[in-house]
Amino acid sequence: MYAFFSFLTALISIGAGVLMIMLIMKGINRSQELKQQMYMKTLEKGIYDYRLIEGKKSSGTAVLGWGIFFIGVGIALLFSFIALGIIDSALAGSLVPFFVGLGLIIYYAIRRKIVGDEKQNGEPVTFSPPKGGTDASVRVMSGNDE
Repeated sequence: MYAFFSFLTALISIGAGVLMIMLIMKGINRSQELKQQMYMKTLEKGIYDYRLIEGKKSSGTAVLGWGIFFIGVGIALLFSFIALGIIDSALAGSLVPFFVGLGLIIYYAIRRKIVGDEKQNGEPVTFSPPKGGTDASVRVMSGNDE
């Protein structure tokens, strides 16, 4: 009976992993479709903006978010191991994600100090309704627009 439950647990874990990968790939595909649609709308209006092809520059804050997440997981595991009374045998299980998160936050701080805070221009093209109609119009923002 125990073997059946362990097999079922493994099967559910694999299925959940495949489902997460499929959802991530679908999100990436949808993002690319939206970017392509925006680019085609600007071309229809006669506007070519190379920044739409390159995409928005990353701000690099994802590393900070993942660092905070891993520190939270490490602290949660540490408290749960203390509550269960198995801290001596499971200490590495809580310290590994904690120090991975700490390393990511240190990497973020060093990278931010080296690269500096460069202000991005923002969105190169915005769609807004015209004053007299309901169709979307395109406005190109140059580097001097605020």
